[in-house]
Amino acid sequence: MESMQALGRVADKTSTSKFRFIVDRKVKKWDYIKVKHPSESWVLAQVTEIEKSHDTIADSNIIGYRTERGFLRKPRTPLEPGADVLAADDSFIESTLGLMKKGIYLGLLEGKETLKAFIDPEKLITKHLAILAKSGAGKSYTIGVILEELANLGVPVIIIDPHGEYSSIKYSNEDPEDKKYFKLYDINPQGFREKVKEYALNTSLNPECEQLKLEIPGNPFDIVESLPFKITNAQKGLLYSAVTELKERKSKFDFQDIISILEMIDTNAKWSLINAIENLEKTNLFSIQPTTPLDLIRPNQLSIINLKGAPIELQQIAVHSLASNLFEQRKLNNIPPFFLIIEEAHNFLPERGFGEAKSSRILRTIASEGRKFGLGMAIVSQRPARADKNVLSQCTSQISLQVTNPNDLKAISTSFEGVTSETENEIRSLPTGKALVIGVSDYPIFVDVRVRKSKHGGRAETFNFNEEPIKSEVSQDATLDLIFKPRIAIKEVKNMEEKEIDSVGLVLSPCLVVHCESGSETAQLVFDLTSNSLYDLDDNLKKINLFSGLNNLSPMQKKVLVAISKKPKSTLSELFVETNLSFGEVTGVVDSLVARGVIELKDKEVYPLQTLNIFGNISKLNFLDKPEYISIEAQKVSQNIEEQTIINMLNDLSIKVTNKKQAYIPFYAINFKDNSKKIIDALTYSLEK
Repeated sequence: MESMQALGRVADKTSTSKFRFIVDRKVKKWDYIKVKHPSESWVLAQVTEIEKSHDTIADSNIIGYRTERGFLRKPRTPLEPGADVLAADDSFIESTLGLMKKGIYLGLLEGKETLKAFIDPEKLITKHLAILAKSGAGKSYTIGVILEELANLGVPVIIIDPHGEYSSIKYSNEDPEDKKYFKLYDINPQGFREKVKEYALNTSLNPECEQLKLEIPGNPFDIVESLPFKITNAQKGLLYSAVTELKERKSKFDFQDIISILEMIDTNAKWSLINAIENLEKTNLFSIQPTTPLDLIRPNQLSIINLKGAPIELQQIAVHSLASNLFEQRKLNNIPPFFLIIEEAHNFLPERGFGEAKSSRILRTIASEGRKFGLGMAIVSQRPARADKNVLSQCTSQISLQVTNPNDLKAISTSFEGVTSETENEIRSLPTGKALVIGVSDYPIFVDVRVRKSKHGGRAETFNFNEEPIKSEVSQDATLDLIFKPRIAIKEVKNMEEKEIDSVGLVLSPCLVVHCESGSETAQLVFDLTSNSLYDLDDNLKKINLFSGLNNLSPMQKKVLVAISKKPKSTLSELFVETNLSFGEVTGVVDSLVARGVIELKDKEVYPLQTLNIFGNISKLNFLDKPEYISIEAQKVSQNIEEQTIINMLNDLSIKVTNKKQAYIPFYAINFKDNSKKIIDALTYSLEK
C-alpha cells in the first residue's frame, strides 16, 4: 500500500528527542511520521523543518509512544540510523496524541486534513484557558469558534467584550469566501441569536443591548474596591461605620443612604469620601434593582457584556463588581457552573509592573480558587507581557496564535510548561489562523482553526474603494475623504423642494471629530471648523454656538469653571469648598469669568451659560453617525477654525480627548430657477446656513 511505503531513512545522528531523515518521497512540514524503535515498538514524530541541497533532509521532533498503562513516553535510547520512516496513520496519531473524538471542535490537525482537533470541554472549563496572539493573528476569530462550540454544548458563558465585536455571533456566516471551506471543515452556517443575551454599559452606543445594572455592594470592602479613586484608612473606617449602621436598619440601601449617614459625622475627612461615593453613583452602573446573576448565568445562554464606548476605568469597575458578585453566587451554588472569558485581559488583569486595575484582585482570586467551584476562566490578550504572569501560569490550557514581540514571547515561555526556544520560533512564524494548542492533549499540537459558523465581528475596518459615488451636478474632482455619508440621496432633493430646481451640488464642510471623556461619560463630539460651533444630531442637525471666552484660561479659572459646569447653579461658598481656593481667589475668578461672558452672577449665585451646560453632560451631544472613507464628487468649504483652538477649549473644561480626526459634513447647495439659493444638510435635510 502507498501509506506503508517508506518516506525516507533515519540519518546518522539521532537522539531521544529528535532526529533527521533523508527524504525519498514527498514530505511536508508538520506531517506526522512513525519509526520502529528497536525496543519500544512504533514511535510517533512530527516533521518540523525541511532542507534541500543535494539531498532533501527533514528535521523531526519525537512525540513518543503509549505504554501498556496508556502513558505517553519518549524512548530512552535513540532511533537506529537507517531505520525506515513511514507516514503515520490516523488511528496511530489519535491514540498516541490522546486526541478526543468529540468535544469542542477547534479545527483540523495541522498536516492531517482528515483529523479533527477536539478539546475536552471539561478540561477547558475547569482548568482555565489562555488565548494569546498579536493583533490580526486570529485571536477573536478563534474565540468565536470556541463560543460557537460552547453554545451548542449548552455551557453557560459570559464574555467581557470591550469592543463590542462578539454581537455578530447572533448571525450565520454568509461570507462567500468562508463558504468555500465549509465542506473541508465539515460544518454548516449557524447563527446563535436565540442563545445570546447582550448587555451594555452604554446603550446609546449599543441600542440593541439591555442596560447592565449592577448590585450595590453590600459591604464596605466591595465599595472601596469599586470607588473611582483611593481613599485613606481613616475614610475606610468612616465607610465601615456608615455601612454597619445601615445594615442594622435595612436589608437594602443605596449610595444616598450611605452619604446621609456620612454627612452627620463631624469630621472633614468625610467630604472626599462623599465625593468619591457621589462619583460612583454618577456612573449609573449600580441599582437597587440590578441585573440578577440568574439573568446572566443560565444553561444554553451566552451573555455578552458589551463595554464599547465606556472609559477603561468604568470598564474595570464593572468587571470587578460583576465578577465579585458572580463568584460569590457560584460559591453559594445559587447559579450553575459557568465559563468566564476576559477579552483584552491585560487591561483588567495587568502585570503588577504595569499598574493595578480595579478588577485585578477578584480575577486573581478566580484564577486561584474558581476551578474548585466550577468557575472556569479564559484569559485573552494580544500583549501577554502586560498580563498577570501568575494568572497566566494557572491556565492549564493555552492557545497561541502568531506572537512576534520578544517580550510577549518571553512571557509565554515563562508562563507555560513545554514552551521551548524552538516552540517560540514556531509561534513567531505561525501564519494567520494556525494555532499552537497546549494542555488539551498530552503533547502540544498545531491546529488549523476551522471556519466560523457564525458571522465574524472582529474584522478591522478597511477602506471601501468600490463605494458607488454620489453623483453631483457640480463638476469637481472625486476625492477619497473621511465623510459622514449622506442619508439623503441627491435624487430625493427635488421631491423635497416646492420650488423648481435649476441645479444641485454636494458641498463638504470641514469638521473635527473628537472622541472624549468627562468623568464617567464618553462621547463623539463633532465641531464645525468653519465657525465656532458644535454640531448636534438627533432627528435634525443643529448647530450650537460656542463662546470664545472658553479659550486660554488660567489653571485657577479652569478649576472654578469645571466646578461651575457640574451644576445648574452654585453659590460662592460652594465653589470655595469644591475648589480649595481662598474665598478671595474664588470671587476674583468668578468676576473674570463673568467679564468673559461664560457665566452669570446673580445675588451671589453663579449660573453657567449655554456652553457650560452643554459640556457638563457631554453624552447628550454624542454624535451617533460615524464617518467613512468614501469617494465622492463634491466642492469643499475652506476651514476657518484651528483644531488646536477646540482641543485647548476642551482641555480647559477638563474634558479628556482620547482621539481626534478631521472629517466632512455633507451639505446640498441648491440653486432654484428663480435665482434664489439654499444650503441644506444631507444628513437630516434640516439645517439651513
